[in-house]
Amino acid sequence: MKSIFKQWVPEWLIKLILFSCLMPSMVLFFLPGANVEVTAGYYGSQPSDVQFLIILFYAGFVGFYILERRFFLFFPVKQYYIIFNLLQILNCYLMYRIADITWVYGLRFIQGMLFASAVNLSISMIFSRLNSERAKEVSYSIFFGMLLCSSPFNSFVTAEFIDSFNFDELYLYAALAFLPGLLLVFISMTSIRHVKPYPLFSLDWSSCIFFSGLIIAFGYMMVYGQEVYWFWDAHMQVALGIGIAFLVCFVLRQMTLKRVYIKISIFSNRRFLLGLLILYMMYIERFSLSVSNQYFLQVLKVDPIHLSYMQWFNMLGIIIGVLCAMYWILAHRSVKWIWILGYCFLLTFHQIMFFSFESKGNDYYFWIPLCLHGIGVGLIMVPTILFTIASVKPHFAVSAAAICLAARYFGYTCSIGLQNFFKLFESNQHQQIFQDYLQRNNVILQTYFDKEATKLLENGLQFREQATAVKLVTERVKNQSFVRYAMDYYELMSFISICILIIIFLSPTLKNMYKKLKQNIVSPA
Repeated sequence: MKSIFKQWVPEWLIKLILFSCLMPSMVLFFLPGANVEVTAGYYGSQPSDVQFLIILFYAGFVGFYILERRFFLFFPVKQYYIIFNLLQILNCYLMYRIADITWVYGLRFIQGMLFASAVNLSISMIFSRLNSERAKEVSYSIFFGMLLCSSPFNSFVTAEFIDSFNFDELYLYAALAFLPGLLLVFISMTSIRHVKPYPLFSLDWSSCIFFSGLIIAFGYMMVYGQEVYWFWDAHMQVALGIGIAFLVCFVLRQMTLKRVYIKISIFSNRRFLLGLLILYMMYIERFSLSVSNQYFLQVLKVDPIHLSYMQWFNMLGIIIGVLCAMYWILAHRSVKWIWILGYCFLLTFHQIMFFSFESKGNDYYFWIPLCLHGIGVGLIMVPTILFTIASVKPHFAVSAAAICLAARYFGYTCSIGLQNFFKLFESNQHQQIFQDYLQRNNVILQTYFDKEATKLLENGLQFREQATAVKLVTERVKNQSFVRYAMDYYELMSFISICILIIIFLSPTLKNMYKKLKQNIVSPA
């Protein structure tokens, strides 16, 4: 693999090149969610549409992952880097020029497909640079550590830009971010092939379309379901019908093909299903952090730039968790106890936050739970992926990696569906209960109105002080409803953590995964 780079290129520069080719694509992943209000305002859309933009990127990554491996095996490394980087630059430029969100949906899906190319190639190259004894564990840790950090890192990088520039200019700068890596590839790489070319015939586009359509339909229902009362809405019924049709077509096609897209028989493996369950639930709990971020913004009135600084504590926790997990994996520690420790950290995070949600507070108090959340996620991610892939036979490894990727996608989309349910249904219920007490004959309420009106008069408001006091009460009711919704959601997350811990405790030692892991070599994606 070293022959791909010219002899004068030092090892540190090779790693810098690989990083520079992967990082811009990772930043694109959660770019629309860096500031949901700004993104929604630019496109003239709803916050749910912004969630769907992220889901489409993820769906492109998941749906194209297996088919992309054929292109990965066909093109020389240098040419392949140049092709998908140029396509990403073109895509970002189109995102910069187009403000119609209907077209942006398609562009985001294509970005996800190109991200699959960047991941497979860059991580496989990183895999080849490491010592063969520990290459797999270290390369998985590097990639998933970067992936877990991408969301908080993206918020930190883009917060200042969004505050200083127009939103569309972010995509122009994103396009420019691909140029250094592209230039380094031109200069430092040769055109030598890394493997024997595998001809691009019999590409299974049908399975790719069926699989992609299935996951997009599911993501659409999770994003928009609650706000349109689920299947009372015609669009939801159509999405459900499309999802079922694509699922049936995909399964039937896999049962008839000689070279299947994904090996369905893999689901008969109990250890594999256990790994999927752990991974799926971890991803639901991972994105519970967005509820805390909403709390900081809406209730504590933390501005987005300051919130991006707070995310550094979560990134620190992720790095600590990933490094500890990597060390224990290299030491062949039982994955069971790594899982237990990770979910204990997540349970602690949710319990601390449950008792910390108040209508007022200091943001510096929350750095400990943010760090604990990162440690828990970092501890669980890499051991679970390795355990799941090691649970199957070597010729199932690619299918196992693809299904793990799909499980992470379904975990993320289900977390959005759960949060939308709690936010739109539970929060409204709490708000209605609070409003039942806000009657004019309520002596406590009238006393509060008079107190607030007097305070407003003392601070210079000379008219309509009673109306302003009513608005202040309305804002407090809104914040209290949000706090109750957040507490309800974190109570559910705590219950999930306890259930998963019980399942893990009842599981066998799970230590023999390390013997099988050496046989199942697959791209870390």
